[in-house]
Amino acid sequence: MKHIVITKLFLMLLIVGGVCIVGSARAQLTAPTSSSPSMSVPQLSSPATEKSGPQISAEAMVFDSPVDPHEYRLGPGDVLQYRSWTSNDAQQIMVSADQLLVIPRVGEFSVKGKSLAQIKEEIMAHAVPMFRKLRMTYDSAQGLFSLSLVQPKRIYVQVLGEVETQGVYPFTGGTRVVTAIQVANRPVQHATILGDEAFEKEQEKRKREQSRLRPYFGSGSEKTSSLRNIIVTHSDGTTQRVDIARYNGSHDGRFCPLLREGDVVYVPFKKLGTGQIGVYGGVVSPQDFEYVEGDSLMGMIAAAMGPTQTANLHHVELIRMAGGGESYTSQIFDYSAIKSGAAPDVKLESGDRIFIRDNPDLRELSRVAIKGEVLHPGVYPIQRNVTKLSEVVKYAGGFSSHAFLAGGTVTRQRVDLDNRDNTSDEEAKRISRVSNLAVEDTANFRRLTEVREGYVSVDMKQLFEKNDASADIPLNDGDVISIPSRPTTVYVWGYVGSVGYIPFKDGASLDFYINAAGGYAEGAVKKNTRIIKVRTHRWVRAEETVIEPGDEVYVPQDKLYPDDYNLRVTSTEVSIIATVVSAVLAVLSLYFLTKK
Repeated sequence: MKHIVITKLFLMLLIVGGVCIVGSARAQLTAPTSSSPSMSVPQLSSPATEKSGPQISAEAMVFDSPVDPHEYRLGPGDVLQYRSWTSNDAQQIMVSADQLLVIPRVGEFSVKGKSLAQIKEEIMAHAVPMFRKLRMTYDSAQGLFSLSLVQPKRIYVQVLGEVETQGVYPFTGGTRVVTAIQVANRPVQHATILGDEAFEKEQEKRKREQSRLRPYFGSGSEKTSSLRNIIVTHSDGTTQRVDIARYNGSHDGRFCPLLREGDVVYVPFKKLGTGQIGVYGGVVSPQDFEYVEGDSLMGMIAAAMGPTQTANLHHVELIRMAGGGESYTSQIFDYSAIKSGAAPDVKLESGDRIFIRDNPDLRELSRVAIKGEVLHPGVYPIQRNVTKLSEVVKYAGGFSSHAFLAGGTVTRQRVDLDNRDNTSDEEAKRISRVSNLAVEDTANFRRLTEVREGYVSVDMKQLFEKNDASADIPLNDGDVISIPSRPTTVYVWGYVGSVGYIPFKDGASLDFYINAAGGYAEGAVKKNTRIIKVRTHRWVRAEETVIEPGDEVYVPQDKLYPDDYNLRVTSTEVSIIATVVSAVLAVLSLYFLTKK
C-alpha cells in the first residue's frame, strides 16, 4: 500500500514538472503582443535541430568559389534551409521539379529565372504584411527568418568544340564554365551525346583544324582553342560570352558565369583575323592574347595576372602599330592613376603591345650567405653594392669565440656579360686565347685557372680588429662569407720524415716545424721549401712571412724524373739522329744513281 502511494506521488511530480517546462518553452516562443511597450525582435538560437529533409551528398558540396546570392540562379533540385522565429527548428526545403519553392506558413514562390537574392527579397516582401500586425517595420522583420543555400542542384552540361573530349558532363550549380572546359580537356572516357560514328567524324574535323592552326599557335588544344570567345547557350535561349583570360586575372564572375541546367558550352578555335594584344615586361604572366572588342589597358594587365611588385606603374608604354606594321606610335600611361580613377582607362585596338618596365628602386633585394663561426649563420638580404661586410656580420650576431678572422674569405660568383655563371669550359676557351705565353707559362696558367676561386680581396683582421673602415667592402648578390674556426696546427708535407699536423707555436721558425716533422727526407730541396698561407693560398718563401696557424709547409723533391730518364732521352736522340742520317744517305744514293 505504501509503495502505491509513493508511485502516485512520483507520477504527480512528473506531470507538474512537464507542465512547467512546456509553459516556459511556450512563453519563450510566443510573439510579443500589441500591448508591449517596446518591440524586440526574437533572435534565432544557434543550436537548431534539423528536421528530416533531403540528404546532402559530399560531391554536391564542392564549389569553385563561395556562392554569390545575387549570381546564383535557383532551379529544381536546389536544397535550401529555412528557419523562422516561430520555431527553433531548421527545415530543409527542395525546389520542386516545376520550379516552385514552398515556404511553410508563408506561401509558394516560383524560382524560374530568379537568383537566390531575388527569392529572399520576394519572400520578405510577402512576409512583411504578416508582421505588420505586430507593428514591425521592414527592417525589424529581417531577423525573423533566414533562407540559405545548403546544397546546389546537380545539373548536366554539354561541352562542344575545341576540347579533348566533347560530351555531356555532370556538375553542380556552384560550378563555373572554366571548370567544365578543364574537365572536358582531360583524357577521360567521354559520355558523348552523339553516336560513335558521329563522334569520330567530329574528332577528325577538330584534328584537321588543329593542323591548320598549328603554324600560327603551335601544338596542343590549349593553344589552338579560344579562351576569350567561348559561348554558353542557356536553356531559355539566351547566350553569354565567356572570357577565361579575363576571369583568371580578376575572378570577376561576369567573365565566367556559373553553369545552369541544360547549358551548352561551345569552345571555338582561335580566329586568325581578330588580331592579338601583347602584354610584356613587369606582369606576372606576360603573353599574347586574342583581341576582343572593348579590351582596355586595365583589363588586359589584369588578364596577365596583374603587375609584379617591381613594376614601374607610372610608366606603362602602349605601342600601336600603323600602316600594316610599317610604323608605330608610342604613348606612356600612368597605371596607378587609371586604377585609382584619377585618369580614364585606355581602349585598346588589335595589334597593340603593352610594355611595363621594372622600377630599379623596387627590385628584389639581393642576398648573401654567411657561414662558419658567427652566432647566426644563414642567408641575409642586402642592397647590391651598398650593404657592407660589417653590416652583414652584425646581422649574423657577430663572431663566435672560435672565429679565425685571418682566414675569413668572401667568394663571389663569376658571371659573364649575359649574367650567366662561367663554367670550366668557358674558362678553357679563355685560356685558348692566350697566344703570347711560353709553353711553361701557358701550362702554369691553365693549372692555376682550374683551381682559381672567385675570392674578393678583403682583410678581416684590419677591418674588425683594427676598425679600419677602408677595409670594409660592399657586397654583391650571391656573395658567400666564410669565417673558419681558429686553427691550432701547421700542416707539414712533401719530402719530410713524417708528414702531418704540427701544433702551432707562436713565433716558431721554419726549422722548428721541419724538425717536428722528422726533418728533411733524402732528396728534398731545402732552398725550394715554401709556406702556403691559409687565407690567400699564396706560396711564399719562409723568409718573406711569419708562419701562422693554419699555414702549410711544403718541401719539394730534388728529382722529378725517373733514374733512367737521361738514358731514355739519350736513346731517343740517338734514334732520331740515326733516322735522319739514313734518310740523307738514301737521298744521296739516289742522286748518284741518276747521275750515272
